[in-house]
Amino acid sequence: MIQKQLSQILFITGGTLTILGAITQLLQFTPAPYIFSSGSALLIYIQAKNVWYSSKVDRNKQRIMRLGLFTSLFLALAAYLMFTSSNSWVVCVLIYALTSFYLSFRGN
Repeated sequence: MIQKQLSQILFITGGTLTILGAITQLLQFTPAPYIFSSGSALLIYIQAKNVWYSSKVDRNKQRIMRLGLFTSLFLALAAYLMFTSSNSWVVCVLIYALTSFYLSFRGN
């Protein structure tokens, strides 16, 4: 019970930091890549933890969780592109957002 609440808090915190980092990057705020990176690291951690502890889940849900982990790695690529001052980070965030939206319907 406590682990589930902690995971939800980390997920919400990571999502908030990621969105905040993306908005501040658009406004060209200097520490924006650091904010975005910390949020994306939390989201990647949560996805990896879900995949690691999903041994008692059926194959379809395991596949969806692995796909979620793979697409969350696009956030790491977006963070790298932010540090290199490339505008291509927007494409990585868009890919992540669209696949997360799709997986939110497939997962339930």
